[in-house]
Amino acid sequence: MMPPPSETWVAADGATITIRPITAADLDLEHRFVDGLSAATGYQRLMSSRRPSSEEIKRFTDVDPKVELALIAVTRVQGEDRQIGVARYVKQQSSAGEAEFAIVLSDDWQGRGLGKRLLESLLLAAKKDGVRRIAGTTLSENRAMLALARKLGFGLSADPGAATITNMTLDLDRWAGKRVSPVDSHSSDDDVDDGASRKRL
Repeated sequence: MMPPPSETWVAADGATITIRPITAADLDLEHRFVDGLSAATGYQRLMSSRRPSSEEIKRFTDVDPKVELALIAVTRVQGEDRQIGVARYVKQQSSAGEAEFAIVLSDDWQGRGLGKRLLESLLLAAKKDGVRRIAGTTLSENRAMLALARKLGFGLSADPGAATITNMTLDLDRWAGKRVSPVDSHSSDDDVDDGASRKRL
């Protein structure tokens, strides 16, 4: 599948955000993004207090398009690009048509509608790429991520192996998500977002 084209989203406060596939040239952007996450957001994202290594961050930007897609959200701050979010899916080799997803936003962009917009874009791309079922995990105390998952139609279930983990699954064959326009100025304070899945940023 060809990577999806860049799209523009205008937040409720007028900020313009570009959502586009990540590339190896975004290594510095990704480094600054990861370094800027608070300890709490980093913990919710990786379900661990550890910080990703430089080698891991390089891997986040150097994706194999046959099995993986990462979309980043970028805005301009004081004349420079700043990454404010990333969402990705990775196809599962053990199960055809299935993929695992992850999403994380910078702290100052949580609760502003970006999570819903970014994850919708990822789900649309996954569906076009032949993914039939997508899944992720999050901490059961992560109410923001759970609310976002419910809003987009994910089913939620307690992880049988860990009481503190909730599994999120979505059947993309039945998902009716669609994008009316590449530019959408509507955002709600009720739109919530936070980290999901432990594998990748």
